[in-house]
Amino acid sequence: MVNRRTLLTNAALMTAALMAGTTLLAPAPVLAHNPKPSHGGRIVIAGNFHVELVIDGTSLSAYLLGHDDKPRDAAGYQGVALLVVDGKSQRVPLAPAGGNRLDGKAPAALPATVKAVVQITGPSGATAQAKFD
Repeated sequence: MVNRRTLLTNAALMTAALMAGTTLLAPAPVLAHNPKPSHGGRIVIAGNFHVELVIDGTSLSAYLLGHDDKPRDAAGYQGVALLVVDGKSQRVPLAPAGGNRLDGKAPAALPATVKAVVQITGPSGATAQAKFD
């Protein structure tokens, strides 16, 4: 004969085990972060990495970072910056310039916060776009 106390104890243990198992199987929350620019530019997410766009006069630099915020080697990458200046579009090719940087030159000085889309093409041919509003 099973006593009532044993049944209640067993039921409580089974409930606790189920709850623990359910908690372990629950998806973990996605932890988003806002990367901080390291070169004084604007930074956005583009595909598998972050792109920091720095504009200084006619010079444009796009710095590539992984989602772990570590620099990603720009060798083998190429890009193009599509800019809107005074209502007109400009296209500036970007080429590797050492480390995690792609550089290009605009025909005229640019405002630091110009609207831009930077398209990055990786060594495999995969592309990503970074939109800067």
